[in-house]
Amino acid sequence: MKSTLSLSLAILFLGSTSASIAQDIMPPLLPWDGKSKELLVDKSHKWVTAFELSGRLESPTYTETMAWFEKLVNSSDLLQTKTIGHSEQGRPIQMVIATAEKESSAEKLSTSQKPLILIQAGIHAGEIDGKDAGMMLLRDIAQGSKTSLLDEVNLLFIPILNTDGHERRSEYGRVNQRGPKEMGWRTNALNLNLNRDYTKLETAGINAIAKVINSYDPDLYIDIHVTDGADYQYDVTYGFVATGGYSPEISDWLSTYYQPQVDQALEAEGHIPGPLLFAANNEDFTEGNVAFSFSPRFSHTYGDIRHLPSILVENHSLKPFEQRVLGTYVFLEQTIKTVGAHFNELKSAISADRNQVKESVIVKYQFRDTPADSMEFLGIASKKVKSEITGKEYVAWEGKAITQHIPNLLMDKPAASVPVPKAYWVPVEWAEIISKLRIHGIEMELLTEAKEVTMELSMVTEYKLSNQPFEGRFRFQSFELEKESRKVMLNPSSVRVRTDQPLGELLVILMEPESVDSFFQWGYFHSILSQTEYMETYIMEPLIAKMLSEDADLKKRFEEEKTSNPDFAKSPREIYRWFYMQSPYFDRNWKVIPIGREW
Repeated sequence: MKSTLSLSLAILFLGSTSASIAQDIMPPLLPWDGKSKELLVDKSHKWVTAFELSGRLESPTYTETMAWFEKLVNSSDLLQTKTIGHSEQGRPIQMVIATAEKESSAEKLSTSQKPLILIQAGIHAGEIDGKDAGMMLLRDIAQGSKTSLLDEVNLLFIPILNTDGHERRSEYGRVNQRGPKEMGWRTNALNLNLNRDYTKLETAGINAIAKVINSYDPDLYIDIHVTDGADYQYDVTYGFVATGGYSPEISDWLSTYYQPQVDQALEAEGHIPGPLLFAANNEDFTEGNVAFSFSPRFSHTYGDIRHLPSILVENHSLKPFEQRVLGTYVFLEQTIKTVGAHFNELKSAISADRNQVKESVIVKYQFRDTPADSMEFLGIASKKVKSEITGKEYVAWEGKAITQHIPNLLMDKPAASVPVPKAYWVPVEWAEIISKLRIHGIEMELLTEAKEVTMELSMVTEYKLSNQPFEGRFRFQSFELEKESRKVMLNPSSVRVRTDQPLGELLVILMEPESVDSFFQWGYFHSILSQTEYMETYIMEPLIAKMLSEDADLKKRFEEEKTSNPDFAKSPREIYRWFYMQSPYFDRNWKVIPIGREW
């Protein structure tokens, strides 16, 4: 017993030692002394945040954060809090509402003449910069010199979306990130990633966000993260769907009005803004940057398909926590100013995109045949070092600023599209699908009595499931479909969901099997893949003889199948199966996806 305990303690000590030095062995830093440091208040300030009080090294716990906000809200008529949901472990998910208007209900703010901005932090709870920046900004609005920002806009701020992940905090939360001292966890208490959940809606956090979006109808949505990956000079990177999306007018507004002004503000305060960056070779940027076409399971692309202007912020993980938080503050303050100044143009863009007439919807994108124009890249010098441990080379960053010209690989070429039907039918027994459509805010008509409907259905003819779960679900690795028209008797409370509605494109993405984020590909219809009735051979033999004697065409097709397929002719099992499928006893619903199309 003693030796086992000693070994356990030794392992624990060794693990702690390894983790504790991770912050000390990160790549070397470029010096930074941005003007945005002037945003910090002294430790004696009445409304100093835990971030400032700790020398810009720490971020407060959930309890400390909410207690601080409670005091701030109680001190100001401009702020109030609202519980928008509860986490899997029961923690309230809180939203702070900042407005100078007399009423702050969802109905009033959604119809206000001022723009409404929804800001979300802590969806990946270790990437918490947005929370601390938002605390400072709301402090300065409620008790400082920036109250006039609410002349421009109304704000919704969620300081911690993934509250359970936030409290799974330690000094060893994110080995690739330079602070804060204690960091939360990426996933929730069920180990699900909230920023992969926007279409399937399996987490409390994203269910809460969907309801906020539907009830408040914000004009801009910001989701704040911190990167992983390579080193470079940029400290605040961010992106939106610029090409290859569903809201081209919104994309144009973001490119024309939003991005230039935000970049200018960041640069003026000593920060280096940049686009979302993903090394093509997963190591450095010598082979270019990949501009992915994210599917709507992610926040900003979910916003794009809803025609909600949406921004994904990715602060650079290798920059100091202080630099990242202050850059986020500048980013959010300029966002308020830009949206307020150009709200009329933004409203026009949103309206144009929401009123698009779509005959088909793209459900998958691929890379262009050739790269886009090269981009100037503010990089960090690196070298390849041969590992004495593995014998292979790895990238070592040297902390020296360099400028490169690299290809920008765009993934915005349509790879697959589907025609848009008039409506979809969902039988009442698939209540989970109906419920998810409601949470998304999709309009539907409820059957009050049974009705026979002629619809087009897709049948799975071949498929292969992934051998590894993703987000707790076994997705399809490959599949083939056939379509057929049939009459289906639908029971009361089944729904008809028309496509000519504001969220029509989202509806198509969820319903069509070919879409990478469809309910089908997420595995919500796996039960249709099970065959539950069979026929014994002692019944098959006389039945087949009877079928052949009564149906000359069947006999002809059987002989043709044997001639064209020698393996079939040699397999009694396949012969029995073939005849079973021709018989009226065969299950006609087997492998039929129960979502009907109305043309």
